[in-house]
Amino acid sequence: MTFTLTIKCDNAAFREDDRPDDNRAACGAEGARILHPVAEQVADGLEAEDYRLIFDVNGNSVGDWRAA
Repeated sequence: MTFTLTIKCDNAAFREDDRPDDNRAACGAEGARILHPVAEQVADGLEAEDYRLIFDVNGNSVGDWRAA
């Protein structure tokens, strides 16, 4: 089985402001917030063909995870 996780970190939820430069803290905080529910879903068990969309704090789809 393969587990694949994709998160696109280029929208406003991953920035403290509109500057594209050093926003590592905001990116890390939003990334961690996103990963917690993913970890809970994975802990419940995986089956081949499992698939979930991932949403940022603003409700935008920023990625997905899948088991195959």
